[in-house]
Amino acid sequence: MRSIIFIILLTLTSRLYSQADSVAYSRDFILYEGLYLTYWDFRHNWPIPKEKILTKISKDQLDFYGKLIEEDKIEYIERDGNNSTIKSDKVWGFCQNNVIYLNINKSFFRIPVFGTISYFLASVDVTIYSPGYNSFINGPTGGSTRTNAKEIREYLMDFYTGKIIDYNLTNIEEMLKKDAEIYFEFDALSKKKKKELANRYIRKYNEKHPVYFPKN
Repeated sequence: MRSIIFIILLTLTSRLYSQADSVAYSRDFILYEGLYLTYWDFRHNWPIPKEKILTKISKDQLDFYGKLIEEDKIEYIERDGNNSTIKSDKVWGFCQNNVIYLNINKSFFRIPVFGTISYFLASVDVTIYSPGYNSFINGPTGGSTRTNAKEIREYLMDFYTGKIIDYNLTNIEEMLKKDAEIYFEFDALSKKKKKELANRYIRKYNEKHPVYFPKN
């Protein structure tokens, strides 16, 4: 009995401490504009502002960050005042107009559904193999043709770990398991209904479990 009471008290204490040291994200919450070098910069709402990025690219243009990521390296002024550089493919993302964009293979993609479970689309490079065709025999040859193409895919991101995974029912169910009530309700649906209502349950989960940013 004592152990159960201790666990309850510990949970309540940790929640109170978390809320005291954090700020819940809402429509009124201000995400500072700038470049997130790492996931932890994003988690702490601590980007590198434009004025500290050293580049010849005009900072007034709308697609400034998109142009910036095309460079091999990005030079910036550290918070201690020293100059530093980072490989552009290592940059986590950026924020502009309170919207977050993720860096996937040196291209930025907007996160339209932001929360504890975030959702976004990104284009990825894929290789397509197709059998060769011989017009003389009017049929396929023994070899194959390799074609490089872009494919749009859906992804999920866990706000508290930064982990990015494919958008599918297995992964959605795994993320919903952190809330037993929502998970069992979702699990009781047919496969067809799960596909139809997956986004609704993600929103439901996010409404019940808002994200918290540490106070800076």
